[in-house]
Amino acid sequence: MLITKLNFTNFMGYKQLNLPKGKDEFPGGLILISGRNSFGKSTILEGILFAFFGPRIFKGRNAASFITYGTQEKAKIYVYFTLDKRKYYIYRKWGRTGSITTKLFELPENRKIYQEIKQFNVEKFFELSSEQAMSTVFVRQGEVEELANKRGAELREMLINLFRLNIIDDALSFLDNELKGKKYEKENLEKSRVPIERIKEDITHIEKENNQLRKIIADQENKIENYNKKVKDFPSNELISKLENLHRNQKSTKDKFLSYENDFKAKIKKTDLRLEDLDSQDTINKEIETLTKNKFKVEREKDEIDKKREVTVKGLGKTKGRIEDVKKSINKMEKSLQFTKLKEGKEIAQCPTCQNELTKEHYNEIIQKFTEDININQNKINSISQLLTDFDKEIKLIQIKLDKIKENITIHQGLKEDFENYKKYESELGKFDDDLKIFLSKYRAQIKDSSLEGIRKIAIEKEKITTELKALMNSLNEKHAKVQANQERIGNLQKEIKKMKDLIKKIGDYEVDIDHINKAKEFVRRFVTEYMVVKRLVKNIALTTDKYIKDFTSGQYSDLLLDLSGTRKTGLSLKIRDNYNGEYESTEVLSGGDRTALGIALRLAISELMSSIRPTKDSPRRNPKVDFLLLDEPLAALDETRRERILKHLIKSKSFSQIFLITHTTIPPDIHAHKIIVDKDVSTGISKARFEKPTVII
Repeated sequence: MLITKLNFTNFMGYKQLNLPKGKDEFPGGLILISGRNSFGKSTILEGILFAFFGPRIFKGRNAASFITYGTQEKAKIYVYFTLDKRKYYIYRKWGRTGSITTKLFELPENRKIYQEIKQFNVEKFFELSSEQAMSTVFVRQGEVEELANKRGAELREMLINLFRLNIIDDALSFLDNELKGKKYEKENLEKSRVPIERIKEDITHIEKENNQLRKIIADQENKIENYNKKVKDFPSNELISKLENLHRNQKSTKDKFLSYENDFKAKIKKTDLRLEDLDSQDTINKEIETLTKNKFKVEREKDEIDKKREVTVKGLGKTKGRIEDVKKSINKMEKSLQFTKLKEGKEIAQCPTCQNELTKEHYNEIIQKFTEDININQNKINSISQLLTDFDKEIKLIQIKLDKIKENITIHQGLKEDFENYKKYESELGKFDDDLKIFLSKYRAQIKDSSLEGIRKIAIEKEKITTELKALMNSLNEKHAKVQANQERIGNLQKEIKKMKDLIKKIGDYEVDIDHINKAKEFVRRFVTEYMVVKRLVKNIALTTDKYIKDFTSGQYSDLLLDLSGTRKTGLSLKIRDNYNGEYESTEVLSGGDRTALGIALRLAISELMSSIRPTKDSPRRNPKVDFLLLDEPLAALDETRRERILKHLIKSKSFSQIFLITHTTIPPDIHAHKIIVDKDVSTGISKARFEKPTVII
């Protein structure tokens, strides 16, 4: 597999990246990515991984974190590549919110336009999971130094997890869990299991109950038939109700008629009328007319006397006024006159009115005259008061007479109303009597006793039979419902029998599964020991590492020995042959540079093995689909000599189709490789890159 072109838009530090330009493509072999720190070298490798495996390959980051510029702008990545002599490109597009659009396109043979591959799965397509990719394709910055300095226990744990050397234990653990689950399911089914014989006994019991119910139903149906015949012999409810209403109306009307008749007879005794003289209301009307005329006559008499009395009362008031005036005059004279006694013994005073002299004798004469006038008027008052008393007595007598006349008028008016009701109910009673006679003449054959008491007895007897019939009908319906419910229950029990048979079959299937799992566990135990897997794998890792280590250490070291047989605590035993003295030495005594060179060799060996290892010896041999390598700063801890040896080896290596290697160190002048030169505008933070071919043909 070869990556041929990269196209980034708004991805991290790159606003726009197109490598290589024009129609050029990335070649196979080693491609160096060079530039200063933080200029965007690692972003190129991260973009390739993002395109193939999405953001989930980067722990702790989401897709939006890879967009640097703009809040609304989208990020896009195109990675063109060749695989099995066919051309493809993978495309991803996303924004700060929403999902990621992922598409894969293929260029068919003899075509110029790529076509989309529908419904593809990245990991299935490349036959590589994202976890495997991080262990196989990508070597992170600092990983080589970390690997070179790992302790035995850490290195052992890494190799076991990386190559899944605990797969046998995992398989047995998985089978144990499966066995536990199957047994649990079987036990649950056993709890739900009901013996089929018990269900059949329930069905037999229900069928017996239904047979008894059917006998009761037949007996009740005969009784219902007899009751229906009896009900037909009775008059219809409509006739009974109509006759009852006729009797009830007749009785009610008769009661009202007798009541009004008695009231009328009692009231007529209070008048001068006789019952035998009343053929119509005219007699009462004439009497009311006579009484009304008398009332008007008496009212006129009363009005005349009232007027006379009113005039008399006014005369009385005037007379009393004259007496008061005279008394005032006397009182005034007594207060205003001052008599003077003359020498001759004569008493005089000056009149306040005329200013003339007034003698005592003359004054006494005036007082005497006033007193006589008062007496005369007082006599008049006495006469008038007697006259008013006579008027009051006469008015009282007239009022008594008038009240008696009004009372008689009211009595006669009530008598008139009673006479109307008396005649009305007399007429209605006659009508109801006629209606009853007509009804009885028409339906007498159907009604034996047509009296009100007789028809009530018929209604009660019919209601009793009808109630008993309804009770029988309800009981019959309940019996039918019970039979139906029992039939449904029998059907459900028959279904339960089928369910139990299916359940027994499932239990049997689980028992077969349990037996198979037990046999599979025994087979896994006998299949291969973990020690054999470890032994062969360790040998392959050592042999593959040897291809690199001798050259990386200028021939000083070779023949790596790995021993994974230790415990988790003791870890991995790792030794290497020192060709200068011929002795195997622990890698812990190596210098820092040699340990880093060993770490690179071991890491390259792991990547090479991970891409080509087969699950079993019978698995088909085939070249891995993803056989390129992404190395992020693996040479930082090496001196120039070791860097040059490793780079020359990688240039010549045929183990990987393509190697992208990031370095910020000086590239030795003897290294002629393709390069990606990364730069950055520090004022805007935008990274740029260009692809350069070697000046010397490789």
